[in-house]
Amino acid sequence: MENMFNNLKKTMDGTILKDIEFSEQSKDKVRRTVINSKHKKQFHLKYKLNYLLSVCVSCLLLFGLGYFSFTKLGLLDENKNSTITDDTRQNLNTSQNGKKSDSIYIPPAAKEYYGDMTKEEIISKMLNTPSHFITATGKFEQRDIYKDETGSTIFTDYKISTKDKIGGYVKFTNTSYEKNEIVEIEEVIHNTDQMWYINNIRNTYREQKYNPKEMKGTVTLQEALSVNINKLDNEIYVKQKDWEMPPIGTAGLSLYPYHMAVIYLGDFNQWDIEKQNEELLGHNTIVLQGKFNGENRMQEVDTFRFWIDKDTGILVKYEMHDTNGKLTGYLHPEELKVNVPIDYKDFEPHLDGYNMEEVDTEFPFKDPREADIEVVEQADYYKDEVDAVLNLLRKDIPFLYEFTHPDIELYSASYEKYKIYNHAYLTYSYKKDKNEDGSGSRLLYVRAYHKDSIVHSWSDFDTKKGKQLEDFNINGIEWKGFELDNQNAHFIGKSNDYIYEVVSQNITPQETKALIPSFKVSN
Repeated sequence: MENMFNNLKKTMDGTILKDIEFSEQSKDKVRRTVINSKHKKQFHLKYKLNYLLSVCVSCLLLFGLGYFSFTKLGLLDENKNSTITDDTRQNLNTSQNGKKSDSIYIPPAAKEYYGDMTKEEIISKMLNTPSHFITATGKFEQRDIYKDETGSTIFTDYKISTKDKIGGYVKFTNTSYEKNEIVEIEEVIHNTDQMWYINNIRNTYREQKYNPKEMKGTVTLQEALSVNINKLDNEIYVKQKDWEMPPIGTAGLSLYPYHMAVIYLGDFNQWDIEKQNEELLGHNTIVLQGKFNGENRMQEVDTFRFWIDKDTGILVKYEMHDTNGKLTGYLHPEELKVNVPIDYKDFEPHLDGYNMEEVDTEFPFKDPREADIEVVEQADYYKDEVDAVLNLLRKDIPFLYEFTHPDIELYSASYEKYKIYNHAYLTYSYKKDKNEDGSGSRLLYVRAYHKDSIVHSWSDFDTKKGKQLEDFNINGIEWKGFELDNQNAHFIGKSNDYIYEVVSQNITPQETKALIPSFKVSN
């Protein structure tokens, strides 16, 4: 309220009251009126009524004048969610000397929606949030509690502008759940030309060129459900809509919740609208609650509740519970403002005291030709998806070998391609304990490729080899073995024009060699 009246006199003197002249004659008239009023002892009833009527009329006039003044100055707005009128927004984008500001951008005001929404309309909003807001600022806390009682808590603070001058800023602080210790503090900043990754613990930063894209068209639920969830970004948004989610880090979970929409709301029979209208941080949200029948690798999730902003589709808040009703994950917001003024200076990093990391961001490879390697298909964890990729590898790669030992279980499969050459990548779990989730801790990494092909250099196969083991020949492959640190091993085999590599994790060289006889030509 105090800020509302700052410089009010000066503003009114220069606008509404600028043409009013208060002469010395006027001042004398006021003084005489005040002095004479002191000598009046009695009023006739008629004059009393006239006096009271005059006071009432004066108050009404003053109230009307005040309301008109404040409205013209942009201090009042009938829209309860905005304190700036559309006309004033344009005026504020101009400096005092009449020139348009190069720093501040003020978008049209957001308007809350209070009509009832259907399930289809909710999904559409969540899949297409870039079409429903221009700028946003916010803060929220996100917590995930995993099945092994570990977890993390991330506090996110962000600002983003998606049109006019595009840019964004996000800072996230990651704290371990079990130890309550800060693990990382990072910032990601981008504008229309550049992107910066800033590590506030190591006081280092990386930068690279950035070319933002504006989303065109809309995505339907049918389109989203037609592709593998792991490829939703690539196949739906990049290829069909020529759009990529801005590098907004953890803030994307709230601002661009299309993954959550597909995973949790794709089956309309598993969730319901609990409440059509509920105010949250000044936004009108629709509350959804449902049961999760999918598979979550890390967390136990049985039921969920979402709070969706009805105007934009932004996921303002969510909570996850296990079968016992225990909270296993949440996003709790502290602040969310949509279509508010943005200062583009916030999208410029302050790097004093920070050192640039020595990273070649354009070609982060040992061999620049690696940039031409294409990932054709990839899957892990989910058996049906992994089997589908494996069958594709069997079909396209006649030189494929697989482990057949009963203690070895396929965990992931990847199909890559460099020009005319196909590559196969397989990851196996070895003697995985029944209580272990995911891949387990004992692994065998396998890849097969043509000797003239280019393969990635940053993977698990780029090892620092130690003592060479005895050569041997099994199942048509000539093998050379090497010891690695931590009692692991790297075996490299050759058969005609093809190379086979096996790298162990938490499996000794002796154990790994004993498993090689079960590495046979694929059926």
